[in-house]
Order: sequence, then structure tokens, then C-alpha cells
Amino acid sequence: MTMPRWIVLLALLLVACRAAPSTSPTTPAHQPTGMLTPVSSPRLPATATATPARPARAPMTATPAITGETAQVVTVIDGDTLTVRTASGEAVVRLIGIDAPERGTAGQSAECYFEEATATLRLLTPPGTIVILERDVSETDRYGRLLRYVWIEQDGRWLLVNEELVRRGAAVARRYPPDVRYADRLEAAQRQAQHERRGLWDACTAPSQSPAPLPAPSPRSGCDPSYPDLCLPPPPPDLDCRDIPQRRFRVLPPDPHRLDADGDGIGCESG
Repeated sequence: MTMPRWIVLLALLLVACRAAPSTSPTTPAHQPTGMLTPVSSPRLPATATATPARPARAPMTATPAITGETAQVVTVIDGDTLTVRTASGEAVVRLIGIDAPERGTAGQSAECYFEEATATLRLLTPPGTIVILERDVSETDRYGRLLRYVWIEQDGRWLLVNEELVRRGAAVARRYPPDVRYADRLEAAQRQAQHERRGLWDACTAPSQSPAPLPAPSPRSGCDPSYPDLCLPPPPPDLDCRDIPQRRFRVLPPDPHRLDADGDGIGCESG
């Protein structure tokens, strides 16, 4: 017997419906949920670097191992004198333990190497330089100038300007008791400058800063002992530098003729 066609078609439709996949949405297997938090990669500490850190340099000590007063250079007067500004105001400083060529006064010409010596001090301590002023025994000289050793910072060390001037041949070492703390150092610097013919030891045939003693007259009777390098009678009469031909000779206290005007032990330096 032949099955009706419509029954066959109905059977085919039922089989097709059962075989078709479900069209309902499904949740992806790896969909992230709100409960998960991403794990960040570990970070280096802020101080970490790719290369080992170099040790920091120790800061330079602001004050040298000396006792002194801080000042600022205002101007350089000559090879051994300058003006400074301190906390109490401006003052003139005479570098002690040394003697530089003089400017010359009363129509007298400047001494040999005066300009060079002044330029050397100006090179070491130009205006604005911060210096340390170290006192020895005396506070001032008869003119009210501060008597000081002057220190400057140079290339990470402290330099004694008084000594450097002598070492460069811009000044000579002088002992001015009682201020002789660095006398040995200054004299050693002078020996070095003389040996190497630096500065005035080369430029000046006979450096006026270190005159050869004049022969003492014989006998010494009638000669004042304050002037051992020449024979000057004691007063009266009173003698001035214009009354005698010699220059830059030793003067010892009490200097009755007052020939050592600046009290540095050298008489009639400029006129």
C-alpha cells in the first residue's frame, strides 16, 4: 500500500528539527568575571638603578683647621696690603711675616718688582674673594692695620697667601716678633724661590727687599745701636731719611730717629 506523501514530509521535518543546534546564547569558557583582578608586574624600588651607585663625596669642610675671621677682599693696595670687609666693617690688612716691594713716595720711584708683586697678590685675592684672617699675637700695627695671615681656598685646599707670595718671589720673608708663628715656613719658601730664581730673585739684580748689610764703620763709638748696619749718631740732632743716603737698612728699637715709619724693622724704605 502506498503511504501518503504528506506523512513522509512531516516525518522529515521532525527529524530536521531535532538535529538543528540550539540557538540560545552561551557564555564563553574564558570570559573574565568581576571577581578577578589583574596581577601587576613587580616594580623596582625607587632607589634602584641599573648600575651600582657611586659613593657620594664627602662635603668640603667650610672652615679650615685654623682659627680666624671670614672676610671679603675689597681691593689690593700693594704686594702685602689689602682692604677687606668683615662683619664689623672695612679694614686694612697688612700680611705679616713678609715684605713686598714698596710703591715709592715723595717723588721716589717704586722699588724693583713693585708692580709685579702687587699683581701677584691681586691674582691670588681679587676683589670679592672670601678669605680667612688668622691672627698671631699682635692685633694691629702702629697705623691701625690688622696684622694677619691670609688664607684662601684653592683647588680644594687652604692656601696661606703670605707663604705663596714668598714662594713666587713676590715678597721676602721677614721675622716681626712676636708674630712668628709661620716664620720657618716662610723662610723655607724663600729658600725655594731663591734657588729657582723666581720673581724678584731673577728680575732684580740686587733685590731691594733683602739689602746686603752695609759695612759697619770702625770703631763703633758714637754710633746708635738702633742702626747696626750703618753708623748714625744718637740724637740730637734728629735725622730724617732725607739726611742720609742709605736705604732699607735694619732698625732696632727704640729707633730714636724714627726712621722705620711702618714698624717693619726696615728703615728709609721709600725716601
